[in-house]
Amino acid sequence: MLFGLLGAGCQALQQVDWDGRIGRFSYEQAVAELGRPVEETKLSGGMRRAEWITNSGDSMGRALAGPGYNRRTWGLVPLEPTEIHRLRDRYLRLIFDKAGRLVAWENGTKTGD
Repeated sequence: MLFGLLGAGCQALQQVDWDGRIGRFSYEQAVAELGRPVEETKLSGGMRRAEWITNSGDSMGRALAGPGYNRRTWGLVPLEPTEIHRLRDRYLRLIFDKAGRLVAWENGTKTGD
């Protein structure tokens, strides 16, 4: 049930007509709808860029921790960790003018931390 709600929320976000909100959607409305942005930058001319992660990328791979056993030497040896692949985060970036109105938007992907 939880996955269904999360999926519906992500799908609803993708269906937003952001072009139709330009000039009519405020920073305060964005925070009320999306929560606090994960990143915010002041731009020249009093503009503001805010970014929300809309879908966090997961890590894939396997990491081994702790000592292992080497049959040839009959002793304990440390195991080597395997490589972990990080999938890309999806973000929504909104840019607001100095009056706090939406002037531009962008969906994209980036590697998460």
